[in-house]
Amino acid sequence: MSRQVLVVGAAIEPDVAIEQAFRRLGYTRITRVGSTADALEFSARENVDLLFLPIDQVDDAGLAAVERASRQDRHMGIVATGARYDQEYLLRAMRSGIQEFLVRPCSLEELTAVVERLHRRAEVRQVSGQTYAIFSSKGGVGVSTTAVNLASALAMIHNESRAAIVDLAMPGGDVSLLLNAKPSYTIGDLASRIDRLDADMLFSALTPATDGVWVLAMPEGGSAVEAVDATVTSSVLSQLRQSFTFTLIDCEHQLTERSLAALDAADRVLLLTELKVPALRSTQRTMTVFRRLGYPTDKLCVVVNRYQSSDVVSTGDAARLLNADIFFNIPNDYKASTDAATDGVTIPIRQPQSKLALAYLQLAQKLAGGELPERSQGNGSRSRLKQLFGRGRS
Repeated sequence: MSRQVLVVGAAIEPDVAIEQAFRRLGYTRITRVGSTADALEFSARENVDLLFLPIDQVDDAGLAAVERASRQDRHMGIVATGARYDQEYLLRAMRSGIQEFLVRPCSLEELTAVVERLHRRAEVRQVSGQTYAIFSSKGGVGVSTTAVNLASALAMIHNESRAAIVDLAMPGGDVSLLLNAKPSYTIGDLASRIDRLDADMLFSALTPATDGVWVLAMPEGGSAVEAVDATVTSSVLSQLRQSFTFTLIDCEHQLTERSLAALDAADRVLLLTELKVPALRSTQRTMTVFRRLGYPTDKLCVVVNRYQSSDVVSTGDAARLLNADIFFNIPNDYKASTDAATDGVTIPIRQPQSKLALAYLQLAQKLAGGELPERSQGNGSRSRLKQLFGRGRS
């Protein structure tokens, strides 16, 4: 099917290679107009699939008109371009319902990546997904690492589905770092417009990170963090549930109104601990609080991280102390975990043959069902996994 790109003014400079790239992506018609008003008039009478705007040359009235048009024609992707990377430009774009931002002159690689992200957003169907909160009241237990790798494993097993990770480990969350993601927006940017939150606005704040996994990053700065309250958290998680099969929450270690809203919204809470006395005592206190909150037994899943058979405390001892079954053990593999984190790639993708990768896949299967991918011997397995789940980083 023929698709059309509409370019306003100098939003994208004429370039043969870029126009060829558009055609490879299915945009056989490329139209240029002089102003935002001309673009809106054109899109009202003709089908426009992708609109490029020079945001530094559009006033507030023009952006308001663009927002109205985007709400009337939700299939139209909108990309803003600017002379420099500027936070003011990013905020103006997001507040106007614009999904992407590029610095001029746009490179062919960046432009292609943006168009492909818009395609993936358009493919998302409304679903009724599952929400998993990963929590520990003690830092250093591996909450962020577990959230990232479990999301990757869920997306692998359910390869027609998508998983979102919400970084609520404020301050100091590591989700974006672990996935080598470079978000333009954060959950903090949604806070000021939470009463108008919809799927389009949500996706404008999400960053595609790896196959089937998207990130809603943590804001930086005190005021932005404070703006993400319980209401914002609940609204965002509700919207994510409608758009993603799986939502994983990297929770902060304190029980605040924000973290309690996240825990309340979760179908399962993965209570992460280690077979060490300080971690188990902390988990015991947390279990007591959760039971007082009325969380049902089947909502609370105790997961032992960095498990070793040589641990002085056994899983049986831990279960008796916590008065709860151990839901799952994630084995200790410092090298695999560190190598993946250094590369910004998840363990199931980087080291699919490792015991740690298999453990995350088995945990994903225990939570959400599905079939594990084949794990053949030698390079053949790696090749098969690459064919099934390989990706090009955007």
